[in-house]
Amino acid sequence: IPEADLFRRNSYRWAVKAALLQEFKTLSKSTVKAVLAEQNHSYTLARPVLKKIASKHWRSSLSKFFSRWARRSEDDAEKHAMIRWTKSIDGSSMPTLKTTGNTELDEELQRTVLTPLFAQYKAQQEAKDWDLAIQTNLEEAENADALFECGCCFSATTFERIATCTASVHIICYSCVSNSVNEALFGQGWGRNVHHDRGLLRCMALTANENCEGCIPHNGTQRAISQSRKGTQLVARFESRVAEEALIMAQVPLVRCPVCSYAEARDLYFPTSTLQHHIDMRHPMRTLTYTIVVLMCFPFLLLYLLLRWVPSNPTRLPSMASLLQTAFVRLANTKQFPARFQCRSPTCSTLSCTNCSKLWRDPHTCFESEVVELRTTIEAARTAALKRTCPKCGLGFIKDSGCNKLTCVCGYVMCYVCRQGLGPMESGEGYQHFCQHFRYEAGRCRECEKCDLYRSEDEDALVKAAGLQAEKEWREKQGLVGGKGKLEKVGTVCREEGPKEWTLQSIVDLWVQNVFTCSLRPQ
Repeated sequence: IPEADLFRRNSYRWAVKAALLQEFKTLSKSTVKAVLAEQNHSYTLARPVLKKIASKHWRSSLSKFFSRWARRSEDDAEKHAMIRWTKSIDGSSMPTLKTTGNTELDEELQRTVLTPLFAQYKAQQEAKDWDLAIQTNLEEAENADALFECGCCFSATTFERIATCTASVHIICYSCVSNSVNEALFGQGWGRNVHHDRGLLRCMALTANENCEGCIPHNGTQRAISQSRKGTQLVARFESRVAEEALIMAQVPLVRCPVCSYAEARDLYFPTSTLQHHIDMRHPMRTLTYTIVVLMCFPFLLLYLLLRWVPSNPTRLPSMASLLQTAFVRLANTKQFPARFQCRSPTCSTLSCTNCSKLWRDPHTCFESEVVELRTTIEAARTAALKRTCPKCGLGFIKDSGCNKLTCVCGYVMCYVCRQGLGPMESGEGYQHFCQHFRYEAGRCRECEKCDLYRSEDEDALVKAAGLQAEKEWREKQGLVGGKGKLEKVGTVCREEGPKEWTLQSIVDLWVQNVFTCSLRPQ
């Protein structure tokens, strides 16, 4: 269950409401309560909505005008209302979190506000320290005449930033190694820069006769990539690509995670005595069709057996018994493993279906149309953008027509635009909350900042923005790219696999899986 859909404790609700009322003093208490009711009293979800409503106030517009030339905008984490800046011993400013009195809210603020801020400052400081260390080391090596010349770009570099190949001990600087890896991963140089049999980076030294046959060791490549920008992600991506290429060459049946590069081999050993096979009669037409096809291919089967027993045949072909045994074992694997597959990568842990390779949802339906699923997600986001929630009874509703003064079935009265309570128990303004000035031309009133009785925000633009954001999040979650329209064809998978290579074993596997069924013998 997503954290935003969980039930909230009363202490957490009171703490969130007090924190938001303290931050958005220009908004009424009823407006904050209404937004909290819409967002399930979540501080992280309610704050952006309140910030958008408060930005339409005249005080916010005035402050934005004077802060146009400020060093940072108010959207930065440094300007967060729950962050307090204190001076440390060395004179630098350090962010600290204001105590709200609720442990759950403090942990949420620590996780969503303070921790990313510390990570950002740490990354910036590490980048500055690293550049300073490289520059200092280069100056010291230059003074000591201890520089080495790269065999690729012929630039001078230090001993700590070089790698050597395995054949002729050519010296390659880390910059050339990193550029070669980037070209292999993001360009068209994978086949040229990577040795497929060894899984290593080829030596890119320029020689007089021909290219060097050596490779850069794995530890040298890893150190070179890790010292570049976003080195950790590049190392993981390079190793995943090398492992994927090795698995493809090994032709091992795999079950892949649709989000990341994690894969598992599904070949287990089942003794012949533990398996029982029989013809699948649940689909007689399919079984009969595949059997007829095999009988029609009987002459080719005799030719295969003849070639296998030819003494002069340089490549001994596998026997039909071994092919059938492997096919029956793989059939047993598909029957024993469940369709629900969980990725064991520490950075992913995604649940997916092995049948349709889609993300697992309870209840799960295989081979659901991606366009239908995308349309459902976008329609839900559009509805949520227009929905209002009563802060008194929690009832959700959408205004179809009429004025912006809404009355819930429980008796609560609120404004549809700013969500402020208008009943006698809240502000008691009623229709006085709306603009009372006569206008000769359509548009906003130039004499006051009150809400209009009939004119509301641009719902078409709001719905369109919500739909585009929902589509973007859905594509990122599904691991899909391409396709720009909300209801256009869904893009292709990021890791496109080539056409399937048909072998004799794969043909036998296809026939066995569609004609036979197997199970483990009862003990």
